[in-house]
Amino acid sequence: MRFQRPHIQLNHREEIVAATWAPAFEGPLLVDHKLVEPYFESYKQFNILLKEPKYMIEFRLQPGDLVIFNNRRMLHGRRSFDLNGGRRHLQGCYVHIDEFKSRVAILQKEMGRKMELLPVGNQCWS
Repeated sequence: MRFQRPHIQLNHREEIVAATWAPAFEGPLLVDHKLVEPYFESYKQFNILLKEPKYMIEFRLQPGDLVIFNNRRMLHGRRSFDLNGGRRHLQGCYVHIDEFKSRVAILQKEMGRKMELLPVGNQCWS
């Protein structure tokens, strides 16, 4: 079995719908040999861009903080840290986008509010 996914995925409108960057979990590059050098040049340049401070938002979470983002649309990570005798508790969860949008629609109806639900990626075209 093998699995491949592009680092940047476009939809039929050439819009970015997903970004994936996890070098530690990448398998072998399965492309025509003519594409190997251009791929790694692009790979290197993209990695450099990802480390540019102007493209980063950094903040320290405090106890009770919650961060919500579309895991397919936002590249994210964390820096190493020293516990200094403390503890670290980080809990994650995943919500399917259709379930999220359905719940928002139900809550809007229950609260008598109506707001447009914008496209959020993940193959969501409406």
